[in-house]
Amino acid sequence: MREDRFTDKVAFVTGAGQGMGQQFAVDLAAEGAKVVISDINSQILEETEGMLTKQGADFLSLVCDVTDYDQVVSAFDKTIARYGRVDILINNAGILKSATIEDTSLELIDLTIDVNIKGVLYCIKAATPYMKKQGYGKIVNLASITGKNGDNSTTFVYGASKGAVVTLTRSVARQLGPFGVNCNALAPHAVMTKMMAYWDDAKKKSMADKIPMRRLSTIKDVSNLALFLASDESSFITGETVNINGGYYMD
Repeated sequence: MREDRFTDKVAFVTGAGQGMGQQFAVDLAAEGAKVVISDINSQILEETEGMLTKQGADFLSLVCDVTDYDQVVSAFDKTIARYGRVDILINNAGILKSATIEDTSLELIDLTIDVNIKGVLYCIKAATPYMKKQGYGKIVNLASITGKNGDNSTTFVYGASKGAVVTLTRSVARQLGPFGVNCNALAPHAVMTKMMAYWDDAKKKSMADKIPMRRLSTIKDVSNLALFLASDESSFITGETVNINGGYYMD
């Protein structure tokens, strides 16, 4: 960790109330960033707020439903009003449910697409004018191994939504690269967050045995990679979806 890696940078993190989003926010602040944390309701954000306050971080906490474009625009307006710029956008908010194809409701299909695809698109659309004006920006999207390889343990729409994130990452990288904006994605696997609570101990052991590194991922593993892609150390990397799965899937 470098305490000054993100000095004077403003980072906007969606889904920051728990799990990976919370870790991203805490780690960014620890390295000097001013952090905007957003989630769908204020109660979810309270724990992250407490952690950032304890760190002495400069942060702004915003309630924002990423499926509502007006709320997204308002959140970025408030960010600019407070800090005058936005340098880093981490699109972490997501939904994952386990269901067979037959048991996947139309409502779950719509919700997954709204959060996992539209939410990412909306945040990028809202951030783009500011990043283009600055001539600088780092966008990091949360994809998944399922977006590359498919999956048989989650609802089929989840993999489809993450495959869309892989593709939109490339599109955004091509369009915003000339303006000094990098856009990359992460493709994690077997990260033990609350969303993965449906994995019992037997499932966890079985999966760890299939991973060359012989363990499951931690949110800190993913945060280390996310912060690298959000930093100037990755200035010549764009349009990539980087695997982080202990060697389970390689491409």
